[in-house]
Amino acid sequence: MTTTALPVAVIGMSARVPGADDAEAFWDLLLEGRTTMEPVTGDRMMGFRPELAGVEKPWASLLDDIDGFDAELFGISPRMAAWLDPQQRLLLEASWHAFESAATVPETLAGSDTAVFVSTTAHDWRQRMADVGAVDRYSALGLLQTFLANRISYQYDLRGPSITLDTACSGGLTAVGMAVSGLRAGDYRCAVVASANHFLHGYMHAVMMRFGALSPTGQAASFDASADGYVRGEGAFCFVLKRLDDALADGDPVHAVIRGCRLNHDGRSGGMVLTDPEGQSTLVGGALAQAGLNLADIGYIEAHAAGTQLGDSHEVKGLLRLMESLPGGARKRINGPEGRLWLGSVKANIGHLEGSAGAAGLAKAILVLRHRAIPPTPGFRRLNHRIDLTDIPIAIAERTADWPDSGQGPRRAGVNSFGVGGANAHVVLEEPGPRPVREQPPVRTTMPVPLSTATEEAMPVLAARLEALLSRPGAPAFDAVAHTLQNGRAQLPIRRVLLARDNAELAVAASALARGAANEAVLVPDQTCEAFPAAQTWLNGGPADWADQWQGAPPPARIPLVPYPFQHRHLPAFTPDDLPEGQTGRPRR
Repeated sequence: MTTTALPVAVIGMSARVPGADDAEAFWDLLLEGRTTMEPVTGDRMMGFRPELAGVEKPWASLLDDIDGFDAELFGISPRMAAWLDPQQRLLLEASWHAFESAATVPETLAGSDTAVFVSTTAHDWRQRMADVGAVDRYSALGLLQTFLANRISYQYDLRGPSITLDTACSGGLTAVGMAVSGLRAGDYRCAVVASANHFLHGYMHAVMMRFGALSPTGQAASFDASADGYVRGEGAFCFVLKRLDDALADGDPVHAVIRGCRLNHDGRSGGMVLTDPEGQSTLVGGALAQAGLNLADIGYIEAHAAGTQLGDSHEVKGLLRLMESLPGGARKRINGPEGRLWLGSVKANIGHLEGSAGAAGLAKAILVLRHRAIPPTPGFRRLNHRIDLTDIPIAIAERTADWPDSGQGPRRAGVNSFGVGGANAHVVLEEPGPRPVREQPPVRTTMPVPLSTATEEAMPVLAARLEALLSRPGAPAFDAVAHTLQNGRAQLPIRRVLLARDNAELAVAASALARGAANEAVLVPDQTCEAFPAAQTWLNGGPADWADQWQGAPPPARIPLVPYPFQHRHLPAFTPDDLPEGQTGRPRR
């Protein structure tokens, strides 16, 4: 007998994909139905050989600024940073933004049993270095896959499990499943789950092209009759997880709740790389059973749907098996827009992120629940002829669908992720419930609001982002903004304090700081500030106890705010003409 499993909260998340450097920009990309696939040019896939691939030019969805990294923020020397796999650099920056999204100061987790799980499949950095003949004393720290997880654990002094895993396309969700299992078992109190995918060499592209997996036309046509393979994509994601009870007790933001999570393998089914509808049906049904739900309780499935004729149709057939098993009348009560179960796939926007595909799907599903809308699936025009949805309450998301309250319980979504080797994962998500309203009068006096960055260059950019947040409709409450900046962000060496009584005054002060204009509401180090001794201590590099500013009232909840503006320094791209200074091709000691 299956019992309902402990719910797990996603308290922080970050996303970086082609065309979007953070989660909110990612949502804009999805809602607008944009696509980011394009032909690859130059040395971006060094070593690509058309005669091996059978095509003249590869197609992919690629990140910008692949050689950029904010090494100063993480205290990493330029020489070491140059040798790090760019996936390590992506993961460090993704983890920083995820902690900010969780309104959690990383130092508060130092020494804790916090676990780290990272998924990846790409080894392109190793191949690129081998082709160039580049070796240094730091090479091992940059090339070994274990450091993708271990670097995060080391950076933040996290003492729990630290595991890099590879189950191919399902890796991102498999990492979530492992983290959730440990949280439910009480093995640790917090978990960081991250994933990155980066292309820096052309050999694996040729391999997958010859394998028949990639689209020769460069399209990603999920569920469509024209589907002819997937398009490879890059990106990085990070999630911070806690048991829901712990997250609520700690006052953490909750972006979504994981109600069910199941992993399985297709076993010896039709073929080693042939998807199995029965195994997929068992997978999704098992995750729903964990949550005490059935398919009628789900309104949206973020499908694997890589854009292959057979794979897409098998996925729908697996869902149809579950639909057919629903109790009488349940088909008429599907908890989705218009009483239907909607299907979509992020791969139609940004390509297939391979080892990060499940993480991309999870991030999209969380955003769907947050914004209560299902974005369109670009490229979908005519249904795959192997899929028959006649008289079935399932809809492909060919348009944006608002998701009003159905009166049948919270909005819920599922995420599918299937590995090419048969290792699969499914997660059941639920929108967070309303938080208890604290009886608390708003701040009426001037409040010191701290801002800090690692470099002087980052400060005006951060201030400009804060001003933009405060000036938009639906801006968060001033009290929550002030409390989060006091207690929910890392305290970095470059410091300013803004004085304000409300969002309007804070926006004016932030604007002045962004423009470098003098303003009496902007306090700088070494400035006398007798009215706010905590602010003066903090400005001069000391710790600050901001509790007195709240006059004994319980402080408001911490909330996600604007992401830190990384200041990228460009590092060697390791082409034959671009080696680090002093590199000879021989080992350096």
